[in-house]
Amino acid sequence: MQEAEVVAFLEKNPDFFTRHQGLLEELTIPHPNTGKAISLLEHQVMLLRTSTADFKAQFERLVDVARENEAIMKKSRRLVLKCLTCQDLDDFVAAVSESMAEDFQVHYQSLVLFRDEPLDGAVRTAPWRDAEPILKAMLSKQGCYCGVLSVRESEFLFIDDSDRVMSSAILPLISHEGGQLVYHGVLALGSNRLNHFDKDKGSLFLDFLSDLLSAMVLRLLR
Repeated sequence: MQEAEVVAFLEKNPDFFTRHQGLLEELTIPHPNTGKAISLLEHQVMLLRTSTADFKAQFERLVDVARENEAIMKKSRRLVLKCLTCQDLDDFVAAVSESMAEDFQVHYQSLVLFRDEPLDGAVRTAPWRDAEPILKAMLSKQGCYCGVLSVRESEFLFIDDSDRVMSSAILPLISHEGGQLVYHGVLALGSNRLNHFDKDKGSLFLDFLSDLLSAMVLRLLR
């Protein structure tokens, strides 16, 4: 009898070993690590233990992610509540800077609003015609940008701190007007750690934050 015939027979008779349970104790296969012959039952127990360990590790990872997401949402809530009490853009910048430094360990922030005329206070503005050629590549991506900036991008956004920023998250401040996407500015967050902002980690939280902060900035601009 050929090997394929044995396989075909067992596939057609899945209850074969139920009717011949003694064979289970006699059949042996090599241990995957030692090569020592072990019974089929021992092999099944070993596979079950491995599967259980894998499921446990996966469950623990999910729990860790859930805890991390819960912590992020609590920090985001504190940030939003702070920003809701802001009376002007200077208050807004101070609230964002404080929250990012204390809750998110992000010590470099830069808010740039796209306007031809400067605003009262310390908020930085830049004409869109000047900002667009520099930021076009990252703003063309859907949602927030995470990763390493070019020298030109970093110098435009972080100015004197550009040499210290190793990775960045760029949150567009946008609105939809007449079916068109309008860019009102960007909030740039910088870290001195290369992988702090990583595109492979996803940007769902940052996109959520971008939408909230966009609405708040527009309220203060009116």
